[in-house]
Amino acid sequence: MDPAFAKYQLAMLCREWFQHPNGALPAYEWDFGDVNPPVQAWAALEVFVIDGERDTDFLTRIFNKLLVNFTWWVNREDASGSNLFEGGFLGLDNIGPIDRSHLPPGTTLQQSNAAGWMAFYSLAMANIAYRLHRRGNGPAIDLVVKFLEHFAAIRHAIDGEAMWDETAGLFFDRLILADGTAVPIEVRSMVSIIPLLAAGVIDEEVLQQAVQLGKQFSQFVERLDTEGGLTTLGLLQGEPGSQRLLLGILGIDRLQRLLSRLFDEAEFLSPHGLRSLSAFHRDHPYQLTVAGTPSTIDYEPAESTTPMFGGNSNWRGPVWFPLNCLVISVLERYHQFFGAELTLEYPTRSGQRVSLDVIAQDLRQRLLSLFLRGSDGRRPCFGQTEKLQHDPRWSDNILFHEYFHGDDGSGLGASHQTGWTAMVADAIRRRSVVRPSPEQS
Repeated sequence: MDPAFAKYQLAMLCREWFQHPNGALPAYEWDFGDVNPPVQAWAALEVFVIDGERDTDFLTRIFNKLLVNFTWWVNREDASGSNLFEGGFLGLDNIGPIDRSHLPPGTTLQQSNAAGWMAFYSLAMANIAYRLHRRGNGPAIDLVVKFLEHFAAIRHAIDGEAMWDETAGLFFDRLILADGTAVPIEVRSMVSIIPLLAAGVIDEEVLQQAVQLGKQFSQFVERLDTEGGLTTLGLLQGEPGSQRLLLGILGIDRLQRLLSRLFDEAEFLSPHGLRSLSAFHRDHPYQLTVAGTPSTIDYEPAESTTPMFGGNSNWRGPVWFPLNCLVISVLERYHQFFGAELTLEYPTRSGQRVSLDVIAQDLRQRLLSLFLRGSDGRRPCFGQTEKLQHDPRWSDNILFHEYFHGDDGSGLGASHQTGWTAMVADAIRRRSVVRPSPEQS
């Protein structure tokens, strides 16, 4: 809505007042040492494109600071050097059966969402590096290759460590015990979905140079080609000289399986967006026992019933704007590549197949419906608060709640979260105005 102010905020976060000399960026005001998802590169690209792709000085400034942050992630949040990252809570508070920032002694958590975030980060940094290289005022092509190498290594590690569960069609974290035993944490949550976000498209020039210069990336492309042929798999499109390759943590088969789970109204898809934890766990609580101590998680669509992270935040069922908006963004990215060739049943088991852009628009409309009056004259976000529903002094004063009830859409948590919930303004803009995404430009 205000690119100049958005650029100022991103630059400020990367200033020496906030960024640690080792590259770490602060998580939140009462624990700078905790870790939030690395979304700054993606945000910088979004702002750059919205602003007309003119301010390469801004993009260069952010890129240079994020180079240090990226290195911090690689050095500090990958304890074993396996390209499977940790990171702790990563903004998802109580989404797991155990506190992911304070693990049982002697254990390590291989986090599918942390690996997914780093793959997402790698592709965003490669995108920025290529844009700056193309304009002649940025890094050489070898930095583009560097980040594609990181992406390929993470993709290979996720595949190699069996974080994908064939039965569930989802990714799961793995708790590594002191004796080396790996215990999959089979909770159906947004943790399982985040690897989906790591997707991008590279053109033939970058593809050729990355294959020539990058060992990991070259092996990655070779493996894909061996699995059935890039063209046959639908990952390579276009005529020689103008070909494009789709990069993603998920192959097409796994993509369709994961989205089938995500778009199931008995699981993640609610009338008002995607739930943070599947409603499957309403009747099927998950229990994990570590060192004789049991921990349980079930579907809680409203406020949290656990004291984890102060008990004032809940990722065990409610709808949250940030990840909903990122899922919508990646669906549009996939549609830009596949077009009408790729359709999915939506909702799952409805018998109706539509393209991914139609699904993205419907998800966006579900989020908007939180604030709109329905046929009963009530706004879902106001829930059962009758004064807000009917009193003319209140009924048009919309509150930006922290998160929303996973079944009925009632506003929950803090009511002044104008940061992520204010993304509804961007959802309205994108519904009405077609703007190129960073992947299209």
